[in-house]
Amino acid sequence: MNQLCTIAGATVGKQCINVEKFADGLYNKAFLMTMDDQQEVVAKVPNPNADIPRLTTASEVATMDFMRNTLNTPAPRVLAWNSSCMNPVRAEYIIMEKAQGVQLASVLPTMSAEQKGQVIRAIARYQREWLKVTFHKIGSLYYAKDLPTPDQTKTCYSDTLGNPVWQSEFALGPILDREWIDYGWGNIDGDRGPWTTALDYRRAVLQRDKEAIRRLEKLPTPLSMLCGPSLYQPTKEKKLSACEAALKALPRVLPNEPWASGFHLWHDDLHEENIYVDANDPTVITSIIDWQSTSITPLFDHAVVPGFLQYDALAAQGHDPPATPHLRDDLAPDEKSTALKQYEEQVLSSGYKHLLKNNIPLAFDALMFEGSSSSAVLNSARNLLEVGEAYCLGSIAALDDCPVQFSESELAELQRDAEKTEESINAMNVIKEALGPLFPERGIVRPDQYSDAKAALRRIQAQVVEQFSANADDRKRWQETWPFDS
Repeated sequence: MNQLCTIAGATVGKQCINVEKFADGLYNKAFLMTMDDQQEVVAKVPNPNADIPRLTTASEVATMDFMRNTLNTPAPRVLAWNSSCMNPVRAEYIIMEKAQGVQLASVLPTMSAEQKGQVIRAIARYQREWLKVTFHKIGSLYYAKDLPTPDQTKTCYSDTLGNPVWQSEFALGPILDREWIDYGWGNIDGDRGPWTTALDYRRAVLQRDKEAIRRLEKLPTPLSMLCGPSLYQPTKEKKLSACEAALKALPRVLPNEPWASGFHLWHDDLHEENIYVDANDPTVITSIIDWQSTSITPLFDHAVVPGFLQYDALAAQGHDPPATPHLRDDLAPDEKSTALKQYEEQVLSSGYKHLLKNNIPLAFDALMFEGSSSSAVLNSARNLLEVGEAYCLGSIAALDDCPVQFSESELAELQRDAEKTEESINAMNVIKEALGPLFPERGIVRPDQYSDAKAALRRIQAQVVEQFSANADDRKRWQETWPFDS
């Protein structure tokens, strides 16, 4: 830590006089460093689970540079960095400017609908910038000097007119994406690109999943659905079957429209804690953070809708704005407040959709694709270990001109599995609603809520065991399959 402080101070020509733990996540440790002139910088050190050593840091720095200076996006400015552990800190690190302003999360609850709309329009302007650049390969962005064998393709990307643009300092390399490191995927020595086609890319994803499922001694416990006696119980065999079926279905479900032909650099986690706004005018975005593991992929693989905007793709296929809610006089104040809040979210979602349609047609087309049967296959096929194989196989079986043949008995089994999966998801949603902010999203709770969360989960566990157990064997199996530490 002393060496990191020394380097941070030298970077800005000052002396570091204070270090505080800063907001971080699963994949990094972050520190707020204050200099003797009260200037503040942020230092990040990746955790061991932050994907490929050296490349993860190198790609994050190159991505922030490209976003700031080519795509006019307020990513943090990097002051110093080192992607090798062979340095005085003995760890990879990034020292960057502290994001100015406040997190959107801190002001969003008190913002008016008009102010929220202005933030959405500002995000859309940045998204429009991102779509001005079309890459011709799928992967992650690096400085060419940081890749052992940099891609020597003459064209780095194309501009809005299709003209080739060559920036010799950048190159595409192996993909860095959260889904490649969850469940230990990063340890699999497979094809990580770059790829020239979406088909090659998605085939590599499924081949990776097949290899991972084969290697696993025990399937990881999903946190999106409750699995156990009388509910859905996944098996390796069914997951491998889903992988094989999805591989056969890929040529049928991959979109070939113009909007899907290019590959784009995109921030897929635009939730309210990654967006900073002016403290005096929260409609002004001052910084967008967390660019680690950002990737260049087809638009249908990106999260087009900002995470802070409540949006249901299936419910938003129409083009009409939501109807004004009719609030009965006998509604309780909290019920009226909930109804008005839902209406506001629907209005903002509708407005965002029309904004894309009129100003960013590529993003609008990608958004409309989300509600399609092909999208259902693609989304479920890249999330087999969490949501379950039943959705993937069911989505494939429901396709017109289905490329996979299912017998009547197999279709009946798929239907039963889909119903059980739905019950399992609903059961987990009941737990989420009961626990509220204590629910361990992604298996994590805040340290100050740990004891309360454990106590609440023990109470819920007793209720679940009682509700779904028919005998002593069921109760024993529930104890073994309970997804939370009790």
